[in-house]
Amino acid sequence: MSKLFSPKAVVFLLGLAFLWTTAPSWADEVLKIGVIDLQKCIQQSESGKKSSKGLQEKSDLIKKDLETKREELKKLSDKFNKKSNVLSPNAKREGEKELIRKNEDLMELVRKKEEEMKKDEYNTMQPLLNELFDITKKLAKEEGYTMILESSSGVVYLDKHVEDITEKVIRLANEPKKESIEK
Repeated sequence: MSKLFSPKAVVFLLGLAFLWTTAPSWADEVLKIGVIDLQKCIQQSESGKKSSKGLQEKSDLIKKDLETKREELKKLSDKFNKKSNVLSPNAKREGEKELIRKNEDLMELVRKKEEEMKKDEYNTMQPLLNELFDITKKLAKEEGYTMILESSSGVVYLDKHVEDITEKVIRLANEPKKESIEK
């Protein structure tokens, strides 16, 4: 005699029965979803503006320094090219080696400065992002949001009923912080 239901079919039917009996309880819950534009929060919050300004100033100084070094290398190269016709083959080879070494040194310096800027950006922005996340979490709990999505990280479509909380977060981020009186 054959079995009426396989074990998989029994598990499926039990799962279906469970969903059928519990559906009214979880279906009554309303999902409240919001979105936030973190880039806009960074750009418009006072702490974000201050952080961005500091990073930009440092970047400008580094760019200026690197440009000065590039100009020095170009002058050295031009000077070498002008006098290379009168140099001995040995001196010419040494001059070329020196220019190549200086160019490699400059490239290494550029790489190090880019790495330094990435670290500085991370170290500057991470506390700001943590602050914005904390504000967002607090706002979400206070206003009963089920989920907050970052609008630029893969959200393809948002219904017009999904609330954008970006301006609220910026306003809260710009409020004066209550300092602890404890010492």
